[in-house]
Amino acid sequence: MKLRAIVARARRGLRGDLRLYLVAVACLTVAFVCLGAALWGLENLAALHDRFAGPRRLTVLLRESPDTTPARELRAALAELVEVRSVRPRTAAELRDAFLADSALGEGLEALPADLFPASLEVTLVPGIDRERIRALAERIGRFPVVEGVETYEGWLGGFDRIVLGGRIVVGGLALLVLLSVLAVVGGTIRLTVAGRRAEIEVMKLCGATDGFVRGPFLVEGAVQGVVAAALATALLAGLYVLGRDALDATVGALTGGRTAFLAPWMLVAMWAGAALAGAVGSAVSLRRYLTV
Repeated sequence: MKLRAIVARARRGLRGDLRLYLVAVACLTVAFVCLGAALWGLENLAALHDRFAGPRRLTVLLRESPDTTPARELRAALAELVEVRSVRPRTAAELRDAFLADSALGEGLEALPADLFPASLEVTLVPGIDRERIRALAERIGRFPVVEGVETYEGWLGGFDRIVLGGRIVVGGLALLVLLSVLAVVGGTIRLTVAGRRAEIEVMKLCGATDGFVRGPFLVEGAVQGVVAAALATALLAGLYVLGRDALDATVGALTGGRTAFLAPWMLVAMWAGAALAGAVGSAVSLRRYLTV
């Protein structure tokens, strides 16, 4: 009964100060849109990093087709190495078709000759192999006459590691700023509503209401502000993602051969729960300072 009364009073308070709450939610929605966009970018960047970083692999560029005798001998030799899990031959035509399927940038690319895509062997390495062994293996493979070159992705992945780490630091800082924004906006909103309901609060206290019963509706109102703002930001980001997904996937596919994805469900739940908690905390902090009962 007590919880039901608190929720009912919170609903009445939200309706009574609807304009004030709408302004607060609009401000918080902008903050959560920025945070959600940053999280979306970081999630896709991390997925791209994981795609290339694990399992570790080598791309052996060939001077000839994988069907020639020297290439088949190299493939057999690689399959016998303890560092190698699997070897997959890729012809120039296969690489061209895969590029066209992933890029989807238009029919003009169909005129690209297969010669632009060198035949190769995709070598998947066993887990746990260190960088020194990878470099030594690449050097050994490069000595074969049929080999044009060996791509280890070490330099690229090293730079990618730093980019992902920097992205996580930026997102962490942005999350902190959003948290402070929620505390400030919700706290300011609750202070204004407390001033407008002071007479009602005094009557409740004279009738024997406890501090928790008085504060309860304000905590609910603060949590509602946070979660509604986070939900609106999620809906806005989802709409933008759906509208621009085809064009974005075409660009990303041409560069990386992958596809973009929206925020993971656990990340959305975490953002909504964090928004609700931050709103309740902002309300509680504001009440402790300004509500005298």
